[in-house]
Amino acid sequence: MPRVVVLGCGTGVGKTRVCVALLQQLARIGQACIGLKPIESGIAAQDSPCPQPPPGSDASALAEAGSLHVTTEPHPLYALARPISPHLAAREMGLEIAPEAVVRWVASVEHDVTPLVASDMAFWTIIETAGGVFSPLSRGATNLDLARALEPAIWILVAGDSLGVLHEVSATLQAMRAHGRTPEHVVLSAAREPDASTGSNAAELEALGIVTPTTVLERDDDRGVQSLVKCLVAGERPT
Repeated sequence: MPRVVVLGCGTGVGKTRVCVALLQQLARIGQACIGLKPIESGIAAQDSPCPQPPPGSDASALAEAGSLHVTTEPHPLYALARPISPHLAAREMGLEIAPEAVVRWVASVEHDVTPLVASDMAFWTIIETAGGVFSPLSRGATNLDLARALEPAIWILVAGDSLGVLHEVSATLQAMRAHGRTPEHVVLSAAREPDASTGSNAAELEALGIVTPTTVLERDDDRGVQSLVKCLVAGERPT
């Protein structure tokens, strides 16, 4: 079962939008898929463990976009009330986020979903991280550590298609390279506030040799991920 871990250059760069587009496109071409956000801050805690994430949450958007329904409780695994860094939001609730617990939860979800999938058919698990690549989850653990723990997986790095992205992508890739692992794909997600650089950043990333090729996902048009999904399914890199 292929796993895709979606990482971000920061917070609010459009990871959820990218995940939803990937899930919808996978479902559209007949691929079985689930979308998970194991850790999410800024959502109301529920009275009891529930297989359905709170309405309006990122976890809910991913759950609805997938072709398979998750029933594992709780969902998300860490529902954190305060809209701050996950490690701080967890600390305020008397919790400590453990990457190994996330790995077990993801595996449990995949196990629960497996009976719903034909024996000769693979299914995709799209996993959205909370915050940026190096956002702390607990003392000594970041999203990069979580992504490593979820291996084997395909990594997708998301950045906003706006001014400053050349630096953000370059710096993030250099830091990841220093840790021995870089993403297989980079996606520029539609900027909340388009600026003079929007629409030209992908070409500049390629021209500068920072990353090539780069997928661009527009705000109201998912066609940008169609070729990416085809490459994922085929086990290839975009050209």
